[in-house]
Amino acid sequence: MSFLFYALATSLGIYILFVLFFLTGLRRLKFSEKTIANWPTVAIVIAARNEEENLPDILQDLTQLDYPEELLQIIIVDDRSTDNTWQLIEHFAELYTNIHGIQIEEKSAEMTPKKYALTQGIAQTDGEIILSTDADCRIPQGWVKSMVKTLENGVGISVGSSTIDVQKPSFLAHYQLVDFLGLTTANAGAIGWRFFWTGSGQNLAYKRKIFNDIDGFNPVQDRISGDDIYLVQSIGKHYGCTFNIDSDSFIKTKPLSSIIEFINQRIRWSSNSRLAAKTDLFFLFFLFNAFLLNSTLLVGIFIPLSYSILPMVFGIKFVCDALVIYSGAAILHLTFPSLIFIFWTILQPIYIPFIGLAGLANRFKWKP
Repeated sequence: MSFLFYALATSLGIYILFVLFFLTGLRRLKFSEKTIANWPTVAIVIAARNEEENLPDILQDLTQLDYPEELLQIIIVDDRSTDNTWQLIEHFAELYTNIHGIQIEEKSAEMTPKKYALTQGIAQTDGEIILSTDADCRIPQGWVKSMVKTLENGVGISVGSSTIDVQKPSFLAHYQLVDFLGLTTANAGAIGWRFFWTGSGQNLAYKRKIFNDIDGFNPVQDRISGDDIYLVQSIGKHYGCTFNIDSDSFIKTKPLSSIIEFINQRIRWSSNSRLAAKTDLFFLFFLFNAFLLNSTLLVGIFIPLSYSILPMVFGIKFVCDALVIYSGAAILHLTFPSLIFIFWTILQPIYIPFIGLAGLANRFKWKP
């Protein structure tokens, strides 16, 4: 009981400090209103595998961007698709001169599939700025200009916001929105204090020269996941990083259609914690503390002597979670039913330990 008490008290105290760290970091985020006289050349690179259902929407969005067409290249890399992905890419490439397709028919022997597809796409462009997103995303018209502006402040990489599209509201879609919002808000707060932890490949912008300087994806070529974490940490550490809070840059992505898909995705993300252990000990400390707090809350449920303190600990954690989630929602212009948040925070003591342990054991499936 004494060990459990000290574990709860210590992890909760550190958790509170992290929440204050995130909230104050959010207040430090600023968006540059700098006027750009000469826009740089930009290359948008998207890796797609069996995305025939999603490609028409994102390709339509890409044709409506307000960036000068002569300065914009759009490269869609078909990564060994077995559906009509390549035919769709060819169709749009025939209609629009700045859209180009690359077809990959075999795996690389050295590099994992998505990193290889992105590498091939980047190699076929000459844009000064590289933007990346995913084929299942929807992109606002001002996305490119907004992301490019953030790089004009001298940083090497810009992390944009991406969130779950809940046009067809459901419990699972809203739950994913809240869960992803928590991750995004914490990361944005850390970036506000110049700690560069992670980002999402759904919305990144970085300078080509710097990508070449860090030797592209070669240092992590054998990792199935984590290309976005690698870029943010590697570029941010030496060249600086920012988080884009301009609503013109906010991207939406489709929710996963089943609980199994959702759990598998989160386990895959969690598996990257081992990369954090090698590159950013402060980030690892945060992940470990969140794991410890939720694990001790779960264990305490089965120890009657802890019942006198569990409600207080959970109540304080509930308030902390609410401050982070609703602060992030305000900045990113998101709304969701409060009942979803309540369910989400109640589930954390089960969800976090399970996802964390499964991630360490690499218990996930990924596109072959």
